[in-house]
Amino acid sequence: MNLNRPSLILYFTACIFVVLFKVLEYDLCVLYLKSTIVPLVFIYYLITNEYKITWTKALVFLFCFIGDIFNLLNFDVSPLGALFSFLIVNTLLLKLTYQDFRRLKFNKTDILPIFLTFFFIAIISISILSLKFEKMKFDLSLYILYGIILSLLNFVSITNYIKKPNLTFLNLVVMCISFMLADVFFLINKFYLSLYAFSFIHIFVQVFSYFFMVTYFIENDKYLQKNKYENV
Repeated sequence: MNLNRPSLILYFTACIFVVLFKVLEYDLCVLYLKSTIVPLVFIYYLITNEYKITWTKALVFLFCFIGDIFNLLNFDVSPLGALFSFLIVNTLLLKLTYQDFRRLKFNKTDILPIFLTFFFIAIISISILSLKFEKMKFDLSLYILYGIILSLLNFVSITNYIKKPNLTFLNLVVMCISFMLADVFFLINKFYLSLYAFSFIHIFVQVFSYFFMVTYFIENDKYLQKNKYENV
């Protein structure tokens, strides 16, 4: 058995039980088990990548964990703490995806699909942020900033995949779309219309999105390593 296999099995097991406990409404079990998701996927990445990690990716894992803890706690400042944590995560991921973006060469045939991608993401973001979040206790401008960063992350990620459709960018796109879906349903459930279905979708999408994030990291590391050897 590969050394990274046990941590991956534990990660998927934890995800399945988080979803199961959410269905059964065992909120305390969800609270404790969900806090193990990011550490497990971090261990999987670290072993797979032979215990090598950049500061940027290490900070992504750290603030994902902090953000998850804030979301699970029921303090008054929890939404604000989670917001800032995942804002940092999305900014760091945007930095990584922009580095990929700069290495790609675009031509005139890419203009239309890129424009349609931008238009589609902009429509979704504006539609969500235009809702009246009457339960929100914090300044809406913070969520607008968060929405802009997340939208840019999705735009750059999809643009990368349009230009170079491969496994690396496919995982990146699925990760970003999952992040957006999880955040949209969290926002609606928390501040607009509280429904069990919205809370369930948020939990389900978020816990499995980390697998696509770590797979993107692993495939991206392989790609960079390959380019490094080719340029030597």
